[in-house]
Amino acid sequence: MDRKPLLHGALCLSPLVPALLLPGMGALISLAIVILALVFVAPSRQPALAFRYGGIARSIAVGLVCGLAIAVLFDFAIEPLVESLAGSEIALEGFGEIEGNLQNYLAFLALGLLFGGVAEELIFRGFVVGWGSQIFGQRSAIWLALLSACVFGATHFYQGIPGVVTTGMIGFLFGLIYIGTGKKLLPAIIAHMTVNAYGITQLYLGGW
Repeated sequence: MDRKPLLHGALCLSPLVPALLLPGMGALISLAIVILALVFVAPSRQPALAFRYGGIARSIAVGLVCGLAIAVLFDFAIEPLVESLAGSEIALEGFGEIEGNLQNYLAFLALGLLFGGVAEELIFRGFVVGWGSQIFGQRSAIWLALLSACVFGATHFYQGIPGVVTTGMIGFLFGLIYIGTGKKLLPAIIAHMTVNAYGITQLYLGGW
């Protein structure tokens, strides 16, 4: 019996474990797992690192449009609704030092763009959904996107239940963008960057 598919399946899903159990630092462990897998497990590379959707310009344009649409929709409609249903607001106290502080704003923006936009998309979409759907079958892609979105939302538990719910929903939309663009990373990365840039800039400006 060939155990390789079983081992690859377990490895593909393994980055979700530290991300779920150790919010914050766990994502760094998840990233380390992904990098090691990409280096030492050749079958993971092509599906996890598929990048452009018909060219860089097209990929960026799709990501920008989708990301801006998500940011505006959640800012003005989804987040207020979830907060109303939950009876509490998204907890953003940990970002209190951004407002009006250019240095902190630029530091958080860089983190949000590079780790949030690039690393998290590589982990949650490229590695889990991209490689996972090759292992488990193409029909599994939507379920893997849902699973990774649930874990992605849970990593934001410090934002309270509304933060977990809205972030999980946004993560699922990133997954749909990823699947809808032929499992290419760049549109999802740009969408994620756009959402993060929108939110961090809003915090810097004091909520507008």
